[in-house]
Amino acid sequence: MAYSVIWPPALPQIPLSNYSETIGVLVIRTQPDLGPAKQRRRAQRPDTLSLTFNMSTVQCETLRAFVQDTLRGTMRFGFTHPRKLTVVEARIIPQGDGQMYTIGYILPDFYQVNLNMEILP
Repeated sequence: MAYSVIWPPALPQIPLSNYSETIGVLVIRTQPDLGPAKQRRRAQRPDTLSLTFNMSTVQCETLRAFVQDTLRGTMRFGFTHPRKLTVVEARIIPQGDGQMYTIGYILPDFYQVNLNMEILP
């Protein structure tokens, strides 16, 4: 599938080793008076990725422009899934009060960027 917007090639394509993924299905669980709980599927739940990248100052600015100007904080985009190595439809999950990602200083011109994405079904 071709995506009109993709994760910029100038940004790191593979996250650091502390990448994590959450997979699940939305289910309804009902506990009867007797016996084991009953479960039924309610909907497909988006998988979530917790990603950490090392970036330069220029890459941090590329990410800022991508999130604020291109995505405007809400658009979906094509992203190469770190485990599946296929392009999936993703969007960045804002944290708290609209925080899209965090940048932490490591060394001059070297930063650690943390963000969360959801992979859309």
